[in-house]
Amino acid sequence: MVTYRPLSLVQRILLISVGTTSLGVGIAGMFLPGVPTTIFLLITAGCYARSSERLYTWLLTRPWLQKPLETAFRFKERRTLPLRIKLIAQSVAWSSFGLTVFTASSPFGQVTTLLLAIACSVAMGIIKTDDEPLPERRWRPTPGDIAAQLGLGALAGGFGGLMGGMAARAGAQFATNLAGQPLAMSWQTPLTWLGLSIALGALLGLAYAGLRHRLPANKWLRGLAFGALSIPALLSTVWQAQIGLPLAIVWFIPSALVYGLVTSLAFGRLAADRALSSAMPTHNAAGEQGC
Repeated sequence: MVTYRPLSLVQRILLISVGTTSLGVGIAGMFLPGVPTTIFLLITAGCYARSSERLYTWLLTRPWLQKPLETAFRFKERRTLPLRIKLIAQSVAWSSFGLTVFTASSPFGQVTTLLLAIACSVAMGIIKTDDEPLPERRWRPTPGDIAAQLGLGALAGGFGGLMGGMAARAGAQFATNLAGQPLAMSWQTPLTWLGLSIALGALLGLAYAGLRHRLPANKWLRGLAFGALSIPALLSTVWQAQIGLPLAIVWFIPSALVYGLVTSLAFGRLAADRALSSAMPTHNAAGEQGC
């Protein structure tokens, strides 16, 4: 058992100050890209635990901090994060970048938020994912299951197309902002672009439903592989839109990879939900029969 010497007043004040500052940064990290929340909450908990039982109890009993603290303590124990937390962090990071791009922020601010968003993505990629395994849907070669797979593929692909289209639009705006020739801001052009992205994504999603078993088993590698396979279709689309090849390579190829990742994750989530809903009636029926 570890024993600690009593702290002096100066030491307690110092720890309380560090813990409170860390708490403020952790709370800010819930809303700012690239600022980690988990590690700062762990620092706060450690400082308060050593310096003030009252503050430590206050920290643990805040209803609005229960989920972040649970994630923080689980991260301390397992060095992992749930997929939901990773996706939220990524969404906040890249949404903040998009906000700076479309609000005519300074080039320094745009580049800074881009670097923070990239740092967030790298960090989320390095940290292992800690989630309960999703049930695997066992598909059969029946007309009903084939139609269901195609429907899920179109739905997941459409959502991936929306995310990839938004990424491409933000990337194009960012590049032209840095070049000093920002794209004209109007509602019609972005909405048309997103509509075409969703339609193209849904069509490619049908192909994903048939090809996914030939792609890598890992869902992340599978998504990247399918995104890479989607690059020719995307480049042909932007080529018809008379977008320069350098801009297409720099921004639309990464957007294709985003499309592949989102499509892969969305299809897996939708298939798991379908498996759960299919299993529930069987479970209930078995329970009723047992009674």
